[in-house]
Amino acid sequence: MRCPRMALSVAAAAFATVSRAAAVAVTPTQQVITMLTEMQTKGDKMMEDERKTYAVYAEWVDDESKRLSFEIQDGQKRIDELLAFIAKADSDVERLGREIGELNAEIDRLEGEKSKATQTRKEEHEEYVKVSMDYSESVDALARAVQVVSAQNFDRPQAEMLLQQMSGSVPGMPRVLAAMLQEK
Repeated sequence: MRCPRMALSVAAAAFATVSRAAAVAVTPTQQVITMLTEMQTKGDKMMEDERKTYAVYAEWVDDESKRLSFEIQDGQKRIDELLAFIAKADSDVERLGREIGELNAEIDRLEGEKSKATQTRKEEHEEYVKVSMDYSESVDALARAVQVVSAQNFDRPQAEMLLQQMSGSVPGMPRVLAAMLQEK
């Protein structure tokens, strides 16, 4: 549509020029040929400029297509890496959750054992205190008895017999009996 309008404009200009050129002695046909030649030269120049512009544009499009293709590939690789990382992290979370549960169960079991052991130690300590008190009282009583018997300085077969009977049932009595017999 542009070319016919341009041709009409050129033709109108040519007629105007022809009427002026009549005075110069150029024939109207020569003027039309000159104008058409100028138009063709202008069209060729515009076509060459358009080719250059298109070549630059085509090269830019090709470069951008390659760049975007590489970016898409890099993005896809990154997505795959992140998905693998997420899968591994989920697996680690699940495994560590199980391990935490096992460790919590172990802690509960050990705390139960600890409380039982503490209770047992407390009971054993109370028993020890009773036995220790009983032994210390027995040793004190025996020490006093030995002093009294030693102070009287005569032989009592009943005392010796009592000590012999007690040595079988009371711990520590055999030593006391041995010490008494040595003093005799």
